[in-house]
Amino acid sequence: MKKGIALALSLLSSAVFADPVIFGMELGKTTEEQFKTMYNATRSGTNKYSNGNMYSVPVSAINFEGLQDVTAIFGTDGKLLAVLTTLPKSKFEYLHGTLGKKYTLENQNIPFVGNKSASYRNGATKITLDAPHMSFEMSMNYIRDDLMKKFNQESQAENQKQKSTEASQL
Repeated sequence: MKKGIALALSLLSSAVFADPVIFGMELGKTTEEQFKTMYNATRSGTNKYSNGNMYSVPVSAINFEGLQDVTAIFGTDGKLLAVLTTLPKSKFEYLHGTLGKKYTLENQNIPFVGNKSASYRNGATKITLDAPHMSFEMSMNYIRDDLMKKFNQESQAENQKQKSTEASQL
């Protein structure tokens, strides 16, 4: 009996701490080499925040209705850190319901009219939906916390530098 409970708990805990998988790519685990065997993607540059490679994935290679754009971002260690997507805004409710069943909802802002957003958590990854009011498109992004932290730090430093530059001109 104790072995059965221990086994069930170990299986449950490994599922809880597993990184999310989007379009067959597991964040934090999928390597660039594995990715290149999955998709005939085009390298689109080096990511400013991770210093790793970025790739544009052909949406025709992914069977997901309405998918308009997919970008995969890797770290310097060659591991997948983020998948950024663009979809029609009309898919917001569907995606919100689907992601809500799979991941832990952190917050949501879904007014009748206006910008809609929701964020979810799975281990060290944040999943966000963002549907601006005056747009026909929305984003669905899977981003590891380490990349998001680096992005926030550098964005804050850039904002401070901009304010300093502007203040020196007055």
